Amino acid sequence: MSGFRAPDAVRPFGGDQHDPRSRTNEEVASSARSGPHPVLRGVLLVTGLSVVAWLIWRAGPAVVWALLINLRWRFAAVTVLYMTYLATRAMALWRIVPMSLRYRDVLRIRLFGDTIESLTFTGPFVAEPTKGWLLTRAGLPTDQAFAAIATEYLLYDVVTGCLSVMAVVALIALGVLPPVVRPIAFTLLGITGAFLTAFAYAAVSGVGVIAPLVDWSARIIGRRANLAAQEIRRVERVLVHFLQYRHRALAEVVALQSMSQVIMMLEIYVVLTAIGGAPRWWYPPVIEGAVKYIGLAFAFVPGQLGAAEGVYAFLTGVLGLSTTAGLTLALVRRLRSVVVAAIIMPVLTLLGSNGAGQRQY
Repeated sequence: MSGFRAPDAVRPFGGDQHDPRSRTNEEVASSARSGPHPVLRGVLLVTGLSVVAWLIWRAGPAVVWALLINLRWRFAAVTVLYMTYLATRAMALWRIVPMSLRYRDVLRIRLFGDTIESLTFTGPFVAEPTKGWLLTRAGLPTDQAFAAIATEYLLYDVVTGCLSVMAVVALIALGVLPPVVRPIAFTLLGITGAFLTAFAYAAVSGVGVIAPLVDWSARIIGRRANLAAQEIRRVERVLVHFLQYRHRALAEVVALQSMSQVIMMLEIYVVLTAIGGAPRWWYPPVIEGAVKYIGLAFAFVPGQLGAAEGVYAFLTGVLGLSTTAGLTLALVRRLRSVVVAAIIMPVLTLLGSNGAGQRQY
């Protein structure tokens, strides 16, 4: 794949390529270190670990261990599926970048960012800015690099948002949600609907919506909001340009993001089948769609530790499977992320060494 070039990736991506107001690499690196306060992250991490321990104790450590062992060779299949998922999302990012970067380089950047996310429990707060910074190291202007990351993430959220709406609507229609959860479900539907509406408006009108909202908040927050809006506006302008003028690439990215979700559904099916869950064909899309809200509801919990396990257990419980099956599914996904990260790190080191050697000649 590394020999291919994106056919229209060399077109201008929009925005000011040599804007003197663009952030320096030092500012980019600083943004990559942003996120929740370390003390708060530590407290949330310990709390999450405690919740996971309690869930395992409640289900029975021997039962959970037996279910994990039942995976056997299927764990290798799950690992391959996850690697394919990462490669697919790297392909989506490659179709967005505004210059002729090799797929291999974009894949390396994607894998490096996701490895950081898996091993540090920092989520997108560090992983996404790091990918943007690495794209600047690959030669992209800062605004375009971060716009490429934002565009990929936005289109991922659009596809998963549609999947989440269908999942929550299905759960409501089936009547399996407890009364206390239904208001939360409708609230999440409202948030997702507002997000998808804003995306459609920006895509059709060519007018960004985030920067104006941040600018308006200056009445409450103060001048800092105006400064933040200026930074956001430059990235948002590039993003909207992509939506308005690169229709072929947009369609390809949406298709790739959709394919990545199918891979995740297949992973759920493989795990639930291996542990004796006997899932119906529509269980994986409902579970995958519903768990997307974990990142929204528990954004500041490191790695959504504890929260993810609880939501997975809840979902399999209301669908008629055992809560232990959901807990095991969550643990399998965490374990395969760590295994993939352990495989990726030496590969990235080798690719980096080869690239450095090639640049010497």
